[in-house]
Amino acid sequence: MKNFQDVLDVRSWADAGVILEGFAPVEDGFVWQMGRFGEITFDFDEAVRSRTGMADLMIELDVYKHPPTITGQNVFVYLNGLRVGSFLVTHRRILIMNFPTSILRPKMNVLTLDTPD
Repeated sequence: MKNFQDVLDVRSWADAGVILEGFAPVEDGFVWQMGRFGEITFDFDEAVRSRTGMADLMIELDVYKHPPTITGQNVFVYLNGLRVGSFLVTHRRILIMNFPTSILRPKMNVLTLDTPD
């Protein structure tokens, strides 16, 4: 069960209660997303604790690049089927998305990374 203080490091693959789909095994300190979609499923028990009704989601990532033809990728971020972020990623960065906590469920939240390019 996750809460507002938790950090999920998908490189560890040992985070209890978290399901990863569409990702390769850890490779030299990072994880490749396999194909267009990657999903992280988790429980979250503290949505009601937000004083503002909002929460921040931060994802550190980089994308596949092959200059000069592929200089970056679009990344669409969905939480439980609702788009919470759209980014053109050209280098390693931290994506920050602010979203209403009403999107979160106590069980089986699905964070989807969509890289259509």
